[in-house]
Amino acid sequence: MLRRKITSTDPSVQPPRGVVPVPAGDEPFVVGHAPAGIHFYRPKEAFYLAYATLHSMHLNGGSLSLVFATDQVRIEGRGLHSLYALIAEHKVRRVHEQGERYEAVAGEGVFVKSIAWQSRSASSLPL
Repeated sequence: MLRRKITSTDPSVQPPRGVVPVPAGDEPFVVGHAPAGIHFYRPKEAFYLAYATLHSMHLNGGSLSLVFATDQVRIEGRGLHSLYALIAEHKVRRVHEQGERYEAVAGEGVFVKSIAWQSRSASSLPL
């Protein structure tokens, strides 16, 4: 783990401590200013993939497939064109799997039902 070295001689300056909470999943995705990659959040798991390793994307109805150098991600849901366009512009910071409980609340907007993640070296589950 990389840690920032404290260079201040002021004893009141302390390194940050505490817990960083998991972001709420009520929004299907979050955009940011020039993020280096995408954080993907599932109910009990999170992973990060850098935009520099994104090779291709494919949108097919309610399915968005992302192919990275060593990983594949498949996002299932509704209204995914907005997500597709923003990922193509490297503006998406986080994507949240909302599950079926948010489907009715999402209305006609973007809804992320599921996120599947697989290493490209493993061939047990095709995306």
